[in-house]
Amino acid sequence: MQIIDTNVLIPQIIDKIMGFLTHDAGLSKDFLDFTQFNVKSLSQDEKRARTLTYLYSRRVSGKSVFDYYLSKNLNLIQKELVVVDALKNAFNGVFEVKKVFKDGFELYSIINEKTYQANAMNTMTAFRGAYQGSFLYCCLCKIDGQYYVFDVRAITGADKTGGAQRYAISKIIENPDVVFYDNDEKLAEIKAQIGRFEQKFKECFESDEVITTNKFADTVINAFNDYCESGNEEIKDIVKNGLEKPSKYTYFPTNDFHFTNENLAKKSIAGFSAQGSTYDVGILFIENSGLFAIPFFGTFCKIFENDDYKTVPNYDQCLKNFLNNDKIPSIILTYVAKKYPNFADRVNEIEGFNLSFEQILRRFKPHNLGKPVIAPASILYSSKVFAQIMTKEVEDEENASKPVIPKVGRNEPCPCGSGKKYKNCCGK
Repeated sequence: MQIIDTNVLIPQIIDKIMGFLTHDAGLSKDFLDFTQFNVKSLSQDEKRARTLTYLYSRRVSGKSVFDYYLSKNLNLIQKELVVVDALKNAFNGVFEVKKVFKDGFELYSIINEKTYQANAMNTMTAFRGAYQGSFLYCCLCKIDGQYYVFDVRAITGADKTGGAQRYAISKIIENPDVVFYDNDEKLAEIKAQIGRFEQKFKECFESDEVITTNKFADTVINAFNDYCESGNEEIKDIVKNGLEKPSKYTYFPTNDFHFTNENLAKKSIAGFSAQGSTYDVGILFIENSGLFAIPFFGTFCKIFENDDYKTVPNYDQCLKNFLNNDKIPSIILTYVAKKYPNFADRVNEIEGFNLSFEQILRRFKPHNLGKPVIAPASILYSSKVFAQIMTKEVEDEENASKPVIPKVGRNEPCPCGSGKKYKNCCGK
């Protein structure tokens, strides 16, 4: 593995961006408040780590801080531009160490299931805790065909697999697209799976969308999954007997999809039905994108169906949610716009805009433009780490619900309460 001057240039660029952010009139206060550089004991490496966290956390007028930096520094040489772009598109994750070399590693990403040959940006003495089977929590970027490890947050032992898996899940929940990031084979696998499920959806529903309630959505989705996996035709009986329909269409805020690393298993197992209030859920299958379950989709559609859209309770809040919620991708707006040609006109009328549909997407969904939009459910279904940890969580939930049966001597009273000795009752 060959180390080039990029090893020196990467920290230099980070330091240069750090200096810019420290003095920039628009961002300096926010940057210094975020990084807390006033702590005198911070090393230069710690300052770089905090700078990178800021760069990956903040946005300026809908754009990344990297883009803001580039717009303010137009005299960067080509090599610097390449490094900034690589940092901007870096992959932040957790990697299992497969091999340790003199100047780098062979790393396996448990997030996107890809193996990398990566140069160590620091000297290898900084990685003394890294050995075959251990885990690196770090960033990986690609420059001139070479991968580089930087911003190492932690190194844990091979016995900490559970922690590595949970961290991977937190990154996947934050942004499901990381499952196929930089991995064309994984993306092809997901798309092939979507193609198979699309045909199954049409067989079951004879449509590309159904509207039900959150109290019934889990039943529909689980039965459809069973049909795809095992051919169980329960879903056809459900459709034949009629889906539960919402009694009214109205919007209100809900915490259904506020997933964290801690509550992931509990909320995933509980599903839609755990929400106390009842609301409509749209279950859609969009070609090349997969299955989406969208809360208040029916209510959203009513805004464009009804000439008197103001009769839809909280229509304005509903519209803002669909436009501003990053969990609702551009493909959903595109689907609705094809269904209702008045989409852009209605949005403009309600919000006071004068935008084309393309301008609406650029304004509210810029992060989706120019890349595949895949349904989170389809991505998670294909993720090995997600399947592993969810299987364990379900087993833990089931074991926790099993009653603890005390040990009973053969001649002691039976715990069932019959009055007989255990050996003559349940002990038989």
